Amino acid sequence: MNARADIRTGRSTDDARPSSDYAALRRDPEYAELNNALLDLVPVGSAPTVLDLGCGDGAVSERLLARDAAMSLVGVDPDPALLGAARARLGGRARFAEGDASSVSRLFPPDVFDVVVLANCVHLVPDLAEALGAIGQVLTAGGRLVFNSAFYSGAESPADLPLYAELVGAARSTARGRGLPLTRSGAGRPSGLRRTAGDYRAALAEAGFTGVVTTEREFTFGPRFLTALCSTPMFAAAALPGVDRHTAAELLTETMQELHERAPFTITRRCVYFSATQA
Repeated sequence: MNARADIRTGRSTDDARPSSDYAALRRDPEYAELNNALLDLVPVGSAPTVLDLGCGDGAVSERLLARDAAMSLVGVDPDPALLGAARARLGGRARFAEGDASSVSRLFPPDVFDVVVLANCVHLVPDLAEALGAIGQVLTAGGRLVFNSAFYSGAESPADLPLYAELVGAARSTARGRGLPLTRSGAGRPSGLRRTAGDYRAALAEAGFTGVVTTEREFTFGPRFLTALCSTPMFAAAALPGVDRHTAAELLTETMQELHERAPFTITRRCVYFSATQA
């Protein structure tokens, strides 16, 4: 790989290896704007007990506590390393447990949380019905579930689809040229990315949630966001199946930088937000 200025940091790509996980995406300031509208859906006051489900490294947990220091917050994530980062970030201001959305009813007693938040991660939930059932068990009657996603069917701007195709196609061509073990993917588009806003509404209704409010907002992102997106396992594995995801992330980032140097660009994505009440 040739050294060149990294559009995220201004450093050489030799010194700025992508993290190949979701941390880079969560740290992206443009992507963080997606959370503002979500946080506005979280009730404040009356010292609520809040579950930050899919808390990652605790970035959203920290913002929740900044908005309402009186809340009691618990973070849950399946990644022990990210939980370690969350504990280091927040210390004794929150409690953390290892698990996923479908396991919360086994981790906690029923009717214990006033609010459950899934920030930018519901598309990673493989069995939505099972997860909503488990979440419903740990929410108090009248408790609030809020979540969002910028990765669902309809999120991409049709005008940007050729850019995504060019990025992936060029990266695959380079991978083949370097003899990397690129294989055919039998899995296709991950199930969470195939869901529509209507699928989420239907699943909430089926799980017994009421008062469902849905909003969609459009955001414009620069190449820094796309660089962070390239570093995620979700994107890297789907774009370059068979290639080690760290290598795939580096190759996608390199390719994206070359495209940007040739013709600077931005992309547009929609984000869907949901608020629902446990009956």
